[in-house]
Amino acid sequence: MTTNDQGRRRHASHAAPAHGAQKAPSARRASAPRRLASESTSIETIRTGQGARVTTRKNAAEAAGRARKSAEQRYLSRHPEARASQVGPKRSAGRTVLLVIAAILVLALVFALGTCVNAMLFPPQEEQGTTDQTLHLTESELAMLEEQEAHDKGQEVVAPDGSVSRAGVTYSLQQQEDGSWAMIATENGSSSTLFVLEGTPVTLARSADLLLVVENRDGGWDVVCYMIDGHSDATYLVGSDGQQWGGEGDAASAELSGSSIRVTDASGATSETPFE
Repeated sequence: MTTNDQGRRRHASHAAPAHGAQKAPSARRASAPRRLASESTSIETIRTGQGARVTTRKNAAEAAGRARKSAEQRYLSRHPEARASQVGPKRSAGRTVLLVIAAILVLALVFALGTCVNAMLFPPQEEQGTTDQTLHLTESELAMLEEQEAHDKGQEVVAPDGSVSRAGVTYSLQQQEDGSWAMIATENGSSSTLFVLEGTPVTLARSADLLLVVENRDGGWDVVCYMIDGHSDATYLVGSDGQQWGGEGDAASAELSGSSIRVTDASGATSETPFE
């Protein structure tokens, strides 16, 4: 056996234990029993509000919002120039809103001033016409106007062949071709028949806008009433008892006393009743 062969054997005999020593720990680890995580005494139970939050359908939107906000914050922290660009448009929008409001206020002010100026320069036609008529009336015309108003509010009593008037319209009794009598209204040359009497008129009277005609018919007398511009037919005057007012015999005359009418018959007897 050579010297080299002896050296190899010694080296092999010394190296063998070292190889066996390296494998020994692996065998021990493989044979050692494994402990479960649930058997550890260092693990604690997670309470409400601790630990990770599981994303479900109910909080998916909220989780997405938090993630988006976190991503934006990280992006802005890495790119400061982006933050400046985001602030710029907000300021521009604010200025735009202020300019729009200012323009609206200016237009409203111009419209108000224009309306006032237009009202002063061009008053309503009705008021302007009334003012012009009043300014053009003379003292005599104003006196006649006041006299006409007083006349229209007053009373008149005339014979059957006379006439009464109110507001420029004349009222008179005229006998028709068939012998009956009718009340005729005449204005500016144009005449119209208001109603026809059943008897023979004795007296024509007017109290403000009420026409009264005392008539004889069928052996007695009564009073016919007609309201001017009342848009109604003629009626008979009724007494305080609600019955048609009149008397027997023929009426000879009549007169007004305030809001009452007094009739005197052929025998000289008088009867009176209110007509308002």
